[in-house]
Amino acid sequence: FLGGSDFQPRIVDKGNNQKQLEMNLGMKNFKPQEIKVSVKNNELIVQGEHQHKDANRSERSFFYKSATLPPGTQVDQLQSHLTDDGQLKIEAPFIEQKEGQKSIEGQKK
Repeated sequence: FLGGSDFQPRIVDKGNNQKQLEMNLGMKNFKPQEIKVSVKNNELIVQGEHQHKDANRSERSFFYKSATLPPGTQVDQLQSHLTDDGQLKIEAPFIEQKEGQKSIEGQKK
């Protein structure tokens, strides 16, 4: 089993007033074609299915993990890739939501 719940979005400052959402997930023993990353209603979903067969046995393992993405994540530009050491890296540009400007104007009467 994959241990730990380090599957949390991190916002990283890329300099130049640009921020990026980054997530890492250990997916050792999985091949890229066995991993599916999707986003639905701001929910990031990672699914994996691994099959192993040899002369004596057949083995299948399934994996499912989801996390809510913070507002401002540019999900249409989300990218994921599997590193050589079995880490699934997920990255997306992040635009901070500016709050408070409209609510202050609405209170002036």
